[in-house]
Amino acid sequence: MFTQAAIALSSKRLASTSAIVAPQPPATAEDKNTELVEERRVQKIEFAVKKHLQYLSKDPFKIQEHVLRILEKGNFEEALLLVRKASRDTKITVSWNHLIDYEMKNQRLHAAIKLYNEMKKRVQLPDAKTFTIIFRGCAKSKHPKLAVSEALRIYNSMIVNERISPNIYHLNGVLEVCNNAGDLDSMFTVLETMNNGTRKPDSWTYTIVLNALRNSPHKLNHLDLDPAAAQRQVELVLGRAKMIWEDVMSRWNNGQILIDEALVCAMGRILAMGDYADKKSILGLLESTLRIPRFDITEGSAVAGDTQPQLPAKDTGNHALTVPKPGNNALSLVMLSLELTKKTSVAPKYWQHFTSVFGVKPDKANYISYIQVLMKGRASAKVAEAVCSVQDAFLAPFIYRMAFSTCIHDGLNKHAFEHACKIFDFMIAKAPYPDPLSMRLFLQVARTNVRHLYEMDEKSPRAGKLAVGSQIVAALECMWKPFRVLMNTLHHTGRDQPKRGLWGLEDNEKLEVVAIARRMIAAMDVVTGEKMSEDEKVMETLRSRRSLLNKLVERYVETLPLDESSKGNKKMTLRQDGRTDAPFPRIA
Repeated sequence: MFTQAAIALSSKRLASTSAIVAPQPPATAEDKNTELVEERRVQKIEFAVKKHLQYLSKDPFKIQEHVLRILEKGNFEEALLLVRKASRDTKITVSWNHLIDYEMKNQRLHAAIKLYNEMKKRVQLPDAKTFTIIFRGCAKSKHPKLAVSEALRIYNSMIVNERISPNIYHLNGVLEVCNNAGDLDSMFTVLETMNNGTRKPDSWTYTIVLNALRNSPHKLNHLDLDPAAAQRQVELVLGRAKMIWEDVMSRWNNGQILIDEALVCAMGRILAMGDYADKKSILGLLESTLRIPRFDITEGSAVAGDTQPQLPAKDTGNHALTVPKPGNNALSLVMLSLELTKKTSVAPKYWQHFTSVFGVKPDKANYISYIQVLMKGRASAKVAEAVCSVQDAFLAPFIYRMAFSTCIHDGLNKHAFEHACKIFDFMIAKAPYPDPLSMRLFLQVARTNVRHLYEMDEKSPRAGKLAVGSQIVAALECMWKPFRVLMNTLHHTGRDQPKRGLWGLEDNEKLEVVAIARRMIAAMDVVTGEKMSEDEKVMETLRSRRSLLNKLVERYVETLPLDESSKGNKKMTLRQDGRTDAPFPRIA
């Protein structure tokens, strides 16, 4: 920020050096007007700062509160000028901290470090909060390598500076910076500065290190390592993590550290990278630390209907009252372990125990992990129950897709189609517009879950065929109204809805809508062609609706021109001539 004195001084310097500087073109009227506007803006800011300082009365608390209000409005220049002027005769370290934090949050790392250096030059001594802000900002920087170098430089200067010795929060902050950059060498160098005093490691220290170890193999995969080398890297990570965990358990048993859910889950997710034995040991880890019962072991011996087995009688260590409470992170880890070890049958018991006994309110990640486990176990009934319990804020098309895929793979279950109907009704009730791919999967359930229908009466194959036809007709009937709503809503009705028109959609969305129409046509052809219904009214309705769907598909295909570069094979491509408002037949 240039003051009037600075502007005048700059003019004198330019005048004194005019003899040696190359002649400049004369300033235009526009340039002079811009300089005048800038000068007036500077004068306005200076006047406001002068008035504010009169009322703040050199009170550090009032100054820092005012600086914070100015920064909330985005007036950084005014806040900086006020802090610089107030620093002449008042100690306002907190105000400087606000400026540094503002620059860090706006991803201006260089500017923040310059403010830190200027702060020291103006004899405004940084406090512990200053360094916490710097390390936190470096950890969130989009320039991780630069952030590591700056954080290490400042941290090392704190080590040799007797005025402010770094504490565990500063050490953890630097570890976060190294973790964000994937710099394990620097991380372990920082870990060597731990002590039994102010830098005594806590649960968050170990959590950061374990998370960094877990992420390191994924970052090395970008180097195109061969599978053997990648496996060796994973084994190295597991070995390091297990050594660190032994230290954690030793400190916990001796009462030197309090563990939390984040630390336990960080170790558990590293074990998920190992072999089957490591994956299996996750549940044992959760049992020994978070006191989560082992339903996979007690499943055979538990009393029927008992979903709350007793906890282990023994208690390792002196931490009976320091056991952390399991939460969403632990629930997701349990589901991951069950999925990896294929112990999917006990997933509902763990889910019920977490939600009822521990009082965990599942989040979106919990629902997804739970449905994935049930999908792997082909438990269509439990999937239908889980989907219908998902909160509205967490519902998404891929959840319905996973659910319908589970019903497809649960083909030996004669109730799979009933479960799919339950999911479909829930989707239609919750979704403003049905998901086309989910509707296709629902129709596929109706066409594939038919084994029990054909085996219903071996002496009368005709009865089985009629039962299959009835099931397909029921699915088509469920789909007809939602599909009609989908098509009529996506139809381009005017300029007020330019993005709702079918031709305004993305290519894959267009193809999905047409694909479901084709699947419905194919299903209708199966029923009518093989005479899988004896109700003539039903057959006539299917033929009428097939005609409408066929016109819809034909109209879409007509908008696809032949590719000029491959006329021989008649390759079809989407039109690129801007026809986005072509008329489309509405479904009555």
